[in-house]
Amino acid sequence: MLNHISVLVVEDEAFIALDLALAVGDAGGKVIGPAAGWAEAVTLLSTGIVDAAIVDVNLVDGDSSALVEALVDLRVPFIIHTAVDLPPPLGTRFSGLVVQIKPCPAADLVARLEGLIARDERAVVCASASDDST
Repeated sequence: MLNHISVLVVEDEAFIALDLALAVGDAGGKVIGPAAGWAEAVTLLSTGIVDAAIVDVNLVDGDSSALVEALVDLRVPFIIHTAVDLPPPLGTRFSGLVVQIKPCPAADLVARLEGLIARDERAVVCASASDDST
């Protein structure tokens, strides 16, 4: 159970977004969004009430790379839910991202998110050498 955890749903396909939102609610979570674009999602994320997220790669305003970077920076656990490959820079920079390929039952995706939260996993990130501050 999500136990009132706030989950940001970022998906540009209305039926999938609704399905995910219902699954989050059924699992006891609080839905933030859904947002159809990364800019809207970043605005929702800035409210500080997002505990976890489910994010599609391709959105109405482009790919979700900027949102993924914000989630990683804030150490918010999330799952990428996509029917396409990750943009190469994103997949290279963040090699430990949790990715679920569409189609996937929404309840299964939420259960996987619950597992991440239960293990207190925060987007496992392997920063590139250019990000090394030493």
